[in-house]
Amino acid sequence: MKVFSHLIPKIEDWPIAIFHSDRQRVVKKLAKETIEALKDDPELVSFLNQTVYGEKLRTKTDPLKVDPPKEYGYWKKIESELSDTMREDVVSSDVHLEVLTKIVNRYAEEIVGDFKPKTFRFVRKVTTFLFKLLLNPFKSKGQGFFWGGKESVLERIKIDGPLDDIRELFDKGTVLVLPTHFSNLDSLAVGYSMDMLTGLPFFSYGAGLNLYDQELFAYFMSRIGTYKIDRRKRNPIYRKTLVQFSTVGIQEGLNSIFFPGGTRSRNGAIEGELKYGLMNTIIDSQNEFYMRNIDRKIIIVPLVISYHFVLEARSLIDQHLRKTGKENYIDRLKKKRVTMKNTRLFRRLWTRGSEVTMSFGHPIDIFGNKLDKEGRSIKDGRVIDIRDYFRSSGELNKDLQRNRVYSRYLADELVKSYLHENVVLTSHVAAFTTFQIFEKQYPNLDLFALLALPDDYLNIPELDLYAQIEKMQTRLRELASMGSLKLSQEVDQMSPEELVKDAIKHLNSYHFYMPIGLKKGNVICEDLKLLYFYHNRLYGYKLDRLVSVANMLPIKLRRTLY
Repeated sequence: MKVFSHLIPKIEDWPIAIFHSDRQRVVKKLAKETIEALKDDPELVSFLNQTVYGEKLRTKTDPLKVDPPKEYGYWKKIESELSDTMREDVVSSDVHLEVLTKIVNRYAEEIVGDFKPKTFRFVRKVTTFLFKLLLNPFKSKGQGFFWGGKESVLERIKIDGPLDDIRELFDKGTVLVLPTHFSNLDSLAVGYSMDMLTGLPFFSYGAGLNLYDQELFAYFMSRIGTYKIDRRKRNPIYRKTLVQFSTVGIQEGLNSIFFPGGTRSRNGAIEGELKYGLMNTIIDSQNEFYMRNIDRKIIIVPLVISYHFVLEARSLIDQHLRKTGKENYIDRLKKKRVTMKNTRLFRRLWTRGSEVTMSFGHPIDIFGNKLDKEGRSIKDGRVIDIRDYFRSSGELNKDLQRNRVYSRYLADELVKSYLHENVVLTSHVAAFTTFQIFEKQYPNLDLFALLALPDDYLNIPELDLYAQIEKMQTRLRELASMGSLKLSQEVDQMSPEELVKDAIKHLNSYHFYMPIGLKKGNVICEDLKLLYFYHNRLYGYKLDRLVSVANMLPIKLRRTLY
């Protein structure tokens, strides 16, 4: 494990600390630029009415403790002010601007966070303890009764990728790390890993406002450079304010972590479609740099996060199946005694640990071109000037339609990069292969009928699974040699038997019902939905055709399952 020294030793000199050194300046700038962008929009009146209606509805149907007091009354007052524009003696445009200003200032004050070095140092220690709990067994050889020190945590966070190149490029522009998104832990895991292992100054990132409902948690989150995202607010004024904050941060050199998928992957697969809103912000910001004659490049670093298990996997896959299956999806959640659940979970945590893998891609510009150590864009082996992408008739200009095309191109490049940088773990291979065998055992069942099968029908002879996994490992090595993905050392070097045992150890560390288990020479499954979630991690590589089943169930039995 290589731990890099900090590029900027003093926290007070980090870009995130400098950006937040005058929070009110940032709030005022955000509000001013958002108002400038909206005030002349021909749809402004519609935006205002949508916002007031949506906010009144939200305060009644979906309140949070973190919401300001008497919020419904505030929006009723705003509604009343808008109603005044119907009077003949009122200049409606002035009222609209005044109302817009009030709303945007309220949103800006909510969104912008703060950064306190003292608080950050404390949170760093707390985060170390949290990851000790999640990644280290309570009892390990050479560590005594409880956990080891910080080093024992860092050993379980594996970093892959061109870290030297990323560090060298840090002062050549604004660095944006764009990770895949699987868990609420992602922001914490990425930020902690980059701080403690890569030596890069802490990056800003967004956190859902619902996470601020706990006062103690909110106190610390709001003081480590995190900005708030309220996903309940879907009105155009809030969205514009949030997007404008990203623009302000990028233009002022605030290095940030953005999740381009927008939200956690509900089905466990790597994101295949990204949100264009963030892509638009990145492209427009680079365009704005050049329009202002600022020679500053936006540096994109793709990142794939790999866990053996995801804490919220069961709830995420349930959400996905309800949305896609609708009336075809039946959630047969098993009842379990709390005491039994806690005992089983505690026993596993006592003896097992887990790992997190962070796979960084090569730094690229906004068009997917690789960057050399000087931050110059390289295409087809030669240096290019990406300013030319923003010229028309030889002159730099801002063309939103053209930039939207560039946004889609950047999204496509990121999706390709995620597949290439994906580190395949033993749990991914075992879950994918096992689920594929179950699926091929019952070829007449659709996904939702398959997921409704009783546990009795879900077993595979161990030797059959090992034979299929051996074929899978061979193909994965071929794909790794072509640069189509990456393999963990365990997947590359373990025998099929060792791989399955390692996968079972990790997958069953947290979940009460086992996605995969071994019993009397058979591989069993206690929760097929969870197995499906982890199986989806290898979706996109066309590996399903490798799995074959010699003995399918009799047709008569298959018919009884409908």
